[in-house]
Amino acid sequence: MSFDRIEKLITANRVAELGELLMDLTPEERKQHAKDLVAFEKRHRAGERSWEHGETLALAGAGLLPNASTLTPWLVRHRFSWWRNRTETDPVDLLVEVLRHRELAWLPDLVTRVAARMPARIASRQDLLAVVLEFCGEDPPDSDEFLLHLLRFGGHARWRPGFDVLIPRLLEVTGAGSAFVDGRGWRALLLERADRQVLLDGVLSRLQQGGAAREMDGFLALHEELQVTVDETARHVRDYVAMLPGSRSTVATLAQSRLRLLDEAGRLDLGLLCEASRQVFGRGEKKLIRTQLTWLGVHAKAAPDEVVLAAAELFSHESDDLRGQAVKLVAKHLAKTTGDTRAELLVFAEQLPADLAGQLGVVTVPEETATLAPLAPSPWPEPIATLDELTREALALFAHTGRGHSDPVAVERVVEALVRFAWQDREALIEALRRVRGKNSWIFELDLFELHPDHVRRTVLTELMAVLSAASKPPAPLGPLSSEVASVRAWRKQLRRANNGPVAELLAERLREITRALAHGPLPALVSAPTERSGLLDPATLRERLAKAEAQGRQPRRRDLEQASRRLPPGTTAAEFAGLPGKAAAWLRRLLEDRTEPEVTVEELLQRRPRYWGSAEETVETCLLAVVRPGLEHPQRRLREYGEWGPMIEWWPSALPTRREVVAAHLVPHLRARTRSKGGDGPLLPMLAEAHGPAGPALHLALCYGLGAELTVNRAHAVDAALVLASRGQLDGAVLGDLLRRLLGRGDLAMNRVVPGLRDTARSGAARQVWDAVAAALPGLWSHNRVADLVELAVELAQLLRPGGEVGGLADVAARKGTSKAVVQAKRLVTALS
Repeated sequence: MSFDRIEKLITANRVAELGELLMDLTPEERKQHAKDLVAFEKRHRAGERSWEHGETLALAGAGLLPNASTLTPWLVRHRFSWWRNRTETDPVDLLVEVLRHRELAWLPDLVTRVAARMPARIASRQDLLAVVLEFCGEDPPDSDEFLLHLLRFGGHARWRPGFDVLIPRLLEVTGAGSAFVDGRGWRALLLERADRQVLLDGVLSRLQQGGAAREMDGFLALHEELQVTVDETARHVRDYVAMLPGSRSTVATLAQSRLRLLDEAGRLDLGLLCEASRQVFGRGEKKLIRTQLTWLGVHAKAAPDEVVLAAAELFSHESDDLRGQAVKLVAKHLAKTTGDTRAELLVFAEQLPADLAGQLGVVTVPEETATLAPLAPSPWPEPIATLDELTREALALFAHTGRGHSDPVAVERVVEALVRFAWQDREALIEALRRVRGKNSWIFELDLFELHPDHVRRTVLTELMAVLSAASKPPAPLGPLSSEVASVRAWRKQLRRANNGPVAELLAERLREITRALAHGPLPALVSAPTERSGLLDPATLRERLAKAEAQGRQPRRRDLEQASRRLPPGTTAAEFAGLPGKAAAWLRRLLEDRTEPEVTVEELLQRRPRYWGSAEETVETCLLAVVRPGLEHPQRRLREYGEWGPMIEWWPSALPTRREVVAAHLVPHLRARTRSKGGDGPLLPMLAEAHGPAGPALHLALCYGLGAELTVNRAHAVDAALVLASRGQLDGAVLGDLLRRLLGRGDLAMNRVVPGLRDTARSGAARQVWDAVAAALPGLWSHNRVADLVELAVELAQLLRPGGEVGGLADVAARKGTSKAVVQAKRLVTALS
């Protein structure tokens, strides 16, 4: 029988017939067809639809390949698609049957190799797991990859006595905890089959090690199932103390409760209690710290020296409220301490604000105000010089873009280099891009736009992929006019379907222009490449590029020239290009003459959205958004949150580098959504702050939403952006404070996210601007349940800056009776301002 029959069954995806044929082959026929299969697969992988026929190729490999070292990578490459049409014949069962039918002596070697080659990041290969489980018998492998697949795909239901040796490794592997959260079956199995001491040691070790929230939740659930006794807690007391620093809040809470239970039983050494207290006092959770401080205070009468020194560790904490409670405890027992202890306390007290240090009879020296260095323009890097460098940059670019973030400088450099090298030596460029295709074939697979034109969406990312794809092929002649017109119409529909907004559409249209030029003819050079990292283009450089193009008898493309005009510095006039001949220069002058600045305002608008996907019910909410007239009159109708891939929002600031108010306005709905989502945006806000043009209400509103983002790293980027604006003299504290007052008062932002960011901004050199913001925000926030946090920051700034003056409503709050945190901090602020 020839290999043609096997090849036809592979390409037709006829799994059942292929399995029967493979089992009917003789060893000699298998050996003969193995080489043909390898050659066919090599041709198939080099084609444009290399993702197809995974199941039949895997099956053919199982039936023909001669050894474990060859078959293992083959099975890893050709996965089974569980979402494809299922038939009565299960391809995985058939794969196992084909392997069993061959009666191979090297199956144990295959098991070891396959277990080690399973994907580690995401357990997704049930087909490989099935092979391992079928042929490992009572001697399972213990690789992390196998264990993660076993945990995810119900391995407890397929447990065998020989698998008991895996239990210590199950507790060690990163990712195991996620399986224990909802998997009662796994917890029950471990309690039934594991040695209790081994299980407890493993759980405590993982809780000390730390990890993702869900990972820790799984081991906390196991700990609860174990019902740890007081005796066991005493034996593992050091393990619980070790959980206190740096662990997740839930883990630290567990450790604190176990240690307190031990103390109530009279079995916790005072030295360990003080050590545990110091560990807790270094954390940020106020509830945890208050509990620890109260517990520590119970022992103050019996051991005042040890207790006050442990409490003094809190003097360096961020929260003045917690510092104040620690000062109160220390002051209460100070008279009972020794002279050596009081001398040590004086050193600790130097970290306190002046008013708190005064309660201990200590005078502190005010800290100096930090200053910011002015922001210097960052020049554009040198162009990509060689094809090897272009290949490296393209691979790196799509590695980052595939994770949801793009570097706009890298994007611009790659696009410019593709155009330049395509003009200089197209064949050499095509050859160089084969390496990119080999490692990232998905970049070049754009068939979906032709196969499903009424469903797909065009984005900036897809158009960047299209540029690379066009550059990797020889130019082709244009088709008939009717087909070209139909193609343009379909493309525009697909672009609008993405609903990514005008800024993304400008970028996509520019990339589309480059793609078309590369696909059908030469494009010598781009004139819009920036000369600064912010996206600005030096007018003198643009004049040189236009003069060179005119001398060579070529005209810049329309979108390219429009992009160049948008990148010229503010204040650039048509007169600066008056001496240039040619149509391009005349067109540029008209663009500059017609340029106007839109009006940008911040308004409260009603936003309607489905309660859930596909629902006819709507959620209606009032939100604070930025309106641009003309251009963005109804921001509430835009996408509430942009995807991390398609629109490439990090590119937007440098696409409109002199209109950051406009860019900020388009990003505000997205940044608002980020206050309730964990998506990361990279250094988007700092890029916006480094751009040019007015720093008005839209930019300050974007900054407010950034300070209130759910993801910590997004809030850190907002602080960086605030510092960039402050260093340029563009951070308006009064505007920022007024917007924060409105957003915090409406509940759109969380105080416990905003205040730490403001504190970091102030301590890094923008203290005066942050004071202006806090002073503007406080009068409207006295009824807020977390206002004390903001007042505490105001006290710190007032003691540092001595601004004087009054804050609306402060006197009334300070005059209230009681010892609530807000009243205590208000009294301190009155003193600091007097």
